[in-house]
Amino acid sequence: MNQVSNDPPVPQANILIVEDEQGPREALKLVLSPYFNLYTVDRAEVALQILATHPIDLVTLDLKLPDQPGTDLLSNIREKGHEVDVVIITGYGTLQSAIEAIRHGVAAYILKPFNVSDLLEVIKKALEQRKRLTSLHGALQALGNLWASGIDAQTAMTNIETLLGAKHPELLQHASRVNFYSSLLTEHLQLSKEDREAIQLGAYLHDIGKIGIHDRLIAGHPSLSDHDQELMDCHPTIGAQFIRTLPFHPAVEQIIRSHHENFDGSGFPEGLAGDQIPFPARIVGLANVFDNYVTGQGIDRAMPVPEARENIRQEAGKSLDPQLADLFANVVW
Repeated sequence: MNQVSNDPPVPQANILIVEDEQGPREALKLVLSPYFNLYTVDRAEVALQILATHPIDLVTLDLKLPDQPGTDLLSNIREKGHEVDVVIITGYGTLQSAIEAIRHGVAAYILKPFNVSDLLEVIKKALEQRKRLTSLHGALQALGNLWASGIDAQTAMTNIETLLGAKHPELLQHASRVNFYSSLLTEHLQLSKEDREAIQLGAYLHDIGKIGIHDRLIAGHPSLSDHDQELMDCHPTIGAQFIRTLPFHPAVEQIIRSHHENFDGSGFPEGLAGDQIPFPARIVGLANVFDNYVTGQGIDRAMPVPEARENIRQEAGKSLDPQLADLFANVVW
């Protein structure tokens, strides 16, 4: 009789279990010990000590701890710069705690009692995603070093296309179009060659924070649940954090962080308005909106170019910079 293989999802990964109740803690140890190296603690203070001294790959975190709420520990983990995935496992879940967890980039939010197969699958996917992101960050670091040393823009863009194409072809297609529409604008603006090239690179990388998010979310379905929408709305912040330490032009991070800010202050993640929004981000943000119009991304239907162009005019002073909207409507045909 054939036996079902139950090989470890990622051999020798180090998992920190943060759980104050002995029963759930022992249950997690029983489930995870065949596959991972485990550390178990019952307080937030000790968890931070372990994270500071051991190479932890993933944390399972209960939200109810004796010395501080799990959400506070999650904030501390991020503030201290620990690059570790977190899976919330709690019997005290609320919508507010789920939203707060999503904003801090947790890999999953699981309610007790948990399903063993589901938990193992979540952890497997989180660790595999972390491996992909580490690889991506290394590739971007190498490209950033080349950029800083004076690599020509065309070579840089070719490298970015190869990198994005390998990670997520749909994001590459969208990024290429947004880069094209951004270029239409920059050709009619008084910008230096360096600034134009930085905007090109930022256009390619504006959605880098979506890498690793489930494909059905990246597809931009117009009727996402509130939970899924909260996750998607985190991608500018995640992307900016991801690229912050890389040696690119400052405009690249500005574009990634602020391309969903609206001119009237109704956008995200910071609710910036008018000139508070970096100019490169206003350019790429407009190009992103236009591409969504003509492809139907995140809306009910794709629009013909004349209708999309008219919508750009109507959004002047609302979601879009009015001067850029007017210029774009005059140059795109």
